Amino acid sequence: MTALGQRMLGAVLVVAFASLYVWHGGKAALFLSIITALMLVSALSIHFFGPRNINIRRQMHANRVVAGERTRVAVELKFDCPIPLLWIILCENTPAGVHRKLLFPGTRRQFTYQYELSGLRRGVYRWESGRLYWGDIFGWNTCSAETVNHTPLIVVPQAMEWGVSIPGEYSAMGEDALSERRSSQGNRSPEFREYQQGDPLGRVHWKSTAKTGRLQTFLPETSDSVSLGILVYEGASGYEVRQSEKKDTPAFERAVRAAARWIHTAERDNIPYHLWTEGGRAGSTQQEEWQQDFLHSPENHALDKLAQAQISTSQATSLRTEMLDRMAIGSRIIILTGRMDDALVEWVMCAIGLGYRVEVQLTDRTIRDLGCNESLEQLRQRGVQIHWITDGSLPSMRKAEVTDVGA
Repeated sequence: MTALGQRMLGAVLVVAFASLYVWHGGKAALFLSIITALMLVSALSIHFFGPRNINIRRQMHANRVVAGERTRVAVELKFDCPIPLLWIILCENTPAGVHRKLLFPGTRRQFTYQYELSGLRRGVYRWESGRLYWGDIFGWNTCSAETVNHTPLIVVPQAMEWGVSIPGEYSAMGEDALSERRSSQGNRSPEFREYQQGDPLGRVHWKSTAKTGRLQTFLPETSDSVSLGILVYEGASGYEVRQSEKKDTPAFERAVRAAARWIHTAERDNIPYHLWTEGGRAGSTQQEEWQQDFLHSPENHALDKLAQAQISTSQATSLRTEMLDRMAIGSRIIILTGRMDDALVEWVMCAIGLGYRVEVQLTDRTIRDLGCNESLEQLRQRGVQIHWITDGSLPSMRKAEVTDVGA
């Protein structure tokens, strides 16, 4: 029953018992008339003099947590109310579910308590609007007010742990080469390699060609601006999405976690890096306004982009190349995808032609079991290293839940 319905029912009962007392008399009718009148006065008082200026403030150790980890939230509740309150219940719509807290305020107007969120998957969340309930001792008359404090929270992916490499395959532990490359960039001599089909003729080094008797391609000297590029492919054709895996595609989750590992490695070794999520631009869902403001804040981190990475729902693939203009020639680019498609192969060929070192890391088990295909052989012939990072299973994610841990 609504609050208005409760008050109307109380008024009807008061009139009914008062009429009964006037018409028939008797102590019982008088007693019932007084009780219903007091209940009506209590209901009106609770409604008109209930909590106002409700203020909720939440504190966490950080606005960015790792998927699967527990995070503790400290809540501070303040409100104004001229009358004593017997009880209140604060309901919060947290990212992990609804949390209810029962408090007995009396004349207190400020409370603090804590709870824990666990089992959250990577993504961008916020607390939705909640409600504060209060009423009389028996709960016959209750009122509520909306509470609004959209606290944002980013859940970033866990960094992948590289497994033991399979004999005969490239190891994904190529991250160690980042430090060596960074330390040796100060005084490097120009590099040459044999000409490959598709290389621009303007980069042919004729002097070296005359000495060796074979056509040589000149790679300009790199400088300290050489950096690392990480591309996470979001195209639907890069993954095998089963009906039962729409929420979590293992191959895509491995790619996202591998990208997180490369980011941690680059930051640890103080190496400049760029992160791109390409292939899903045409079919990606538009972000809400609050997500755009939060993700484009000055405190934004590269892992935040991985938190919202998702496989495109459109078959149309969009791959940009203009971001390569911000990278020095000779920089290293890591491609993370489940499998190679035509659009991605073409992008890799373009990057190689511009003088970048490209490595491909595949995360789809079925592709590795099928063996080599033409596109991979074509990339190997162009000097592209192919890595497989399909070892190990993804950590099992528990159901998201919120647990009260007291004050």
